[in-house]
Amino acid sequence: MVRRVIYAYALLMASLFIAALGTGSAVLGNETYIEAVGRQSTYAMTVSTPRRTVYDRNLTPLTNAKQKYIAAVIPNVDTIGELQSVTDESKHLEIYSALENGSPFLIETKSPLNTDGIKSFSVFERYGDPQPAANLIGYLQNGKNGVSGIEKYFDDELRCEGDISVTFTVDALGHAIQGAVIDVADTAQQPDGGIALTIDRSIQTVVESSCSDILTGAAVVMKCYSGEVLALASFPAVNANDLDKSLETPGDPFINRALSAYSPGSVFKLIPAAAALEDGADFREIYSCSGSIEVDGMHFSCFDGTAHGNVNLHTALRQSCNGYFIHLVQEIGAETVLNLAQKLSMGEELSIWDGFSSDPGTLPDADDLTSPRALANFSFGQGEITLTPLHTAALVNMIASDGIYYPPQIYLGSVDEDMMLSTPQVPSEKKIIGTNTASKLQSYMESTARFGTARIGAPTNCRSGIKTG
Repeated sequence: MVRRVIYAYALLMASLFIAALGTGSAVLGNETYIEAVGRQSTYAMTVSTPRRTVYDRNLTPLTNAKQKYIAAVIPNVDTIGELQSVTDESKHLEIYSALENGSPFLIETKSPLNTDGIKSFSVFERYGDPQPAANLIGYLQNGKNGVSGIEKYFDDELRCEGDISVTFTVDALGHAIQGAVIDVADTAQQPDGGIALTIDRSIQTVVESSCSDILTGAAVVMKCYSGEVLALASFPAVNANDLDKSLETPGDPFINRALSAYSPGSVFKLIPAAAALEDGADFREIYSCSGSIEVDGMHFSCFDGTAHGNVNLHTALRQSCNGYFIHLVQEIGAETVLNLAQKLSMGEELSIWDGFSSDPGTLPDADDLTSPRALANFSFGQGEITLTPLHTAALVNMIASDGIYYPPQIYLGSVDEDMMLSTPQVPSEKKIIGTNTASKLQSYMESTARFGTARIGAPTNCRSGIKTG
């Protein structure tokens, strides 16, 4: 009995001792918290790293097109409440989570807000939403270094020194100390000037809007009698503002398809057509198309097996008759076609800038085409031949420019702090085919647009020449 009383008394005293410790802890503060306060430190965050602008041909910004507001925040009930009025509702959950976390943070706001615990900054928004010519412009790593496209190959010209950063006072747990001052360090160099591209932002925007339904593809617009590229688009486009989302987007938006090589298909028929005219072939000669042609035991069909009947060079191009072009290349020979293709830099990289080039594509040599079947495929853009959309645009531009080939050009020049443009020397043009040959091809392509395979999609408000593929 006595032993039980002793045990009960001991248990009671132990309970009172634990309670006393709890009371002492409540009065003096939790030991971990006391240590944290005693070990105050700082936490720095970069608000913005400035970067010079990429302009279009009219010195309209393609990057840094507008400004935005970034707020540095010490989270507490007051600052979180004030942020709700200057942020989108979609960000409110993020703001509430920051309050629970207790760590300082940066957030984009719709308007500036400067109060105790909030410091706002006006900075350039590097990329638009959507960003014009996104795959050509490229993107940055950590907001500083160019790793793709123009951002990569003109990194030295676009980079600025310094940045805007903020420093918070935090405890050992990373929680912001309430009432502390947000220290601002602005060492950023003014991002004056930059570089200009040959791109026309208004044309680029129209092209991207017109092609919005394309799942995977590319579009290139070139200026006639010039190598200047006015628009260059790839679909789907990379989202430089959300690279993680781009990784999950079907169709691999990180590929710049305008600079990647693919089988050209029937667009390539412009090459043997031009080669035949230059070689003096009879463009009036009739070929009777039955819908397919046999070569070395293999049947090559026209699209849907359509029999085109009697065709010459003009009508064969208009109807995109495979049989005619197989027969034509058999007559003029592979080397005649290859020589012209080589003059157009097919099978070679097209240099946009030092180190920045298109894929070379693939141009078979004469030995590869000794097989009758290989030659037949080559005649209408199949088999081993591959071209980039940029190569193809340069080909069509050569025809539209009366037979003069202009190397594609993307870089227009550097822009100084006074918005003065300094242009480099551009590659010289060269005459590839005669003016009469180019004139005939122009009329054949116009006929294709009005009466041939392109009539369904041809524009009706202007003169156009088209070759489908």
